[in-house]
Amino acid sequence: MSKSLKCVWTLQPENPPRPVIPCKSCGVLKPFKPSGKFRLNANGTKLDAWLIYKCTSCDATWNRQIFERRARKQIPADLMEALQINCPAQVRKVAFDKSGLPAVAAPEEREIAITVHKQILSGGELDWAHLEIRLELALPISLRLDRLLALELGISRNALRDLGKQGVLCGAGGTPLQLKKPPKDGTLVCLQLTNQPALKAQLNATLFSLETAD
Repeated sequence: MSKSLKCVWTLQPENPPRPVIPCKSCGVLKPFKPSGKFRLNANGTKLDAWLIYKCTSCDATWNRQIFERRARKQIPADLMEALQINCPAQVRKVAFDKSGLPAVAAPEEREIAITVHKQILSGGELDWAHLEIRLELALPISLRLDRLLALELGISRNALRDLGKQGVLCGAGGTPLQLKKPPKDGTLVCLQLTNQPALKAQLNATLFSLETAD
């Protein structure tokens, strides 16, 4: 049985979805992006909270409601503090949540960038023939799987497609990968290189610059 090289890639998108709404200043539909700031408003003993967005073409703002007329005692202390200090992590959490958003603009090429943190879980540089990469996503991404693999492994998308047709590249249990769609959390990418020494040598140069998990 061939030995496996097992890796985990943690993917973090860099740009949140941009809702497309009427801009009062521009007079037309425009994509809006998060400003990084919350707005809190007190109505007696109750609070309203919004995440403030800005038009990508001007300084017009739009408030995305987080909650409305909620009693202060019903708001968790950590959430209340995060809203008061414009906590970046909380901004990110709300901004990447598409629930209730209006139509979202299709991301431009520069807006689908992601950060990929890679770790080797098991396996050595010389004795592996089967590569397994588990993809972990805390937030959804827009980058297609074939583009992700091409960028991170240095294999062209046409070559990836051919490997898929040969059955060399597949998903968990040998199932076909949806290369033209963004991956989901837990996606498993498997690459069998028993008879691919040149490709294995190419991948070793990339894979073994990674951090090994404890």
